[in-house]
Amino acid sequence: MQSSLFERGSAIAESLDEVNAEIFEQGKARYPNRVFILGTGPANARILIVGESPGPPDVATGKPFSGPSGELLERIMAAIDVRLEDCYRTNVVKFVSQGDEITQTELTFFTPLLHREILSISPGLIILLGNTPAKAVLNTKKPISKLRGEIREFQGIKAVATFNPAYLLRDATKKREVWEDMKLAREYLN
Repeated sequence: MQSSLFERGSAIAESLDEVNAEIFEQGKARYPNRVFILGTGPANARILIVGESPGPPDVATGKPFSGPSGELLERIMAAIDVRLEDCYRTNVVKFVSQGDEITQTELTFFTPLLHREILSISPGLIILLGNTPAKAVLNTKKPISKLRGEIREFQGIKAVATFNPAYLLRDATKKREVWEDMKLAREYLN
């Protein structure tokens, strides 16, 4: 019996390197004046973390989740006994942009590439940090406040949506909800 083209673990699955090469090549052709920050971390990571877009500190390091929000994310993951460097970290949009600057055109371009990036890693759990990643991966219009608090699914891969650490730095009142979401992630991983 022939396996499906969309079956996880299929022999024709793309490698992360192939997907990243295409993201960079197509992205630079379409957005030539932007600095691209691709995902980083183990290609076989058990946990994949998706943010909205890189920030200025990420440009300095060439890696997503640098600076104060990355430090907070590291503490959040440590609270559930996960080392951030053991996770694959990426963003929906691969260049520096603020949430209100991200256009539907950019989301339409990057979302299918993000889906391929996720499937090439085939993690056990996806952690979605904020509205943009949650909407892009879960294909919904619901806000993060309605998506958080339960385990969701993307093509057979479990996903937990929660608030972005950058948002928590501006509004610490959501820390308890993030903690509840991370406990849910920990329970699933255990």
